[in-house]
Amino acid sequence: MVKCTLGALVAFFLIVANGFAAAQTVMIETFVPEAALVGEARFKVLLFPVYDASLYAPNGEFEKSGPLALVLNYVSDLKKERIVNTTVKTFERRQMGSPANIEKWRKIMAKHFSDVKKGDRIMIAFPDLQRVVFSTNGSQPTFVSDEGFAAAFKDLWLGDNVRNKGFQTKLLGLK
Repeated sequence: MVKCTLGALVAFFLIVANGFAAAQTVMIETFVPEAALVGEARFKVLLFPVYDASLYAPNGEFEKSGPLALVLNYVSDLKKERIVNTTVKTFERRQMGSPANIEKWRKIMAKHFSDVKKGDRIMIAFPDLQRVVFSTNGSQPTFVSDEGFAAAFKDLWLGDNVRNKGFQTKLLGLK
């Protein structure tokens, strides 16, 4: 009886996980025509893994100005406040915007971000230069129309002044 119940539970979770992945694939293709994988990398802070990232672009060919999607598969639990504060500190440290813009972006992130649990999949799409689209676990997407935020947020992973060039190189499929 226990084996049967455990087997049914595992099957349920696989179906749910595959459902999230399928919904996310459809969403990626909605925002990135002919999306294909560019590269993958694991992001760590010190020795602690945070998420596995996958970058998608049309036909798998990266162009910073073109439509792109990042999928972050979290391997750690993180509170929304920590994600927002860390991102704000990164914007400030890299001088990615004026103090007024960064404060405006803090409010955007506070509205669109949520706590993250191990196993959550977050899609971040950049369909054009003005918008960012967020979806967690295949949920209904939310949109941010702010060209400055879109550029700064994309530059966190794909800009010239990134924290971890090795991570970026793998994400761009160059290694």
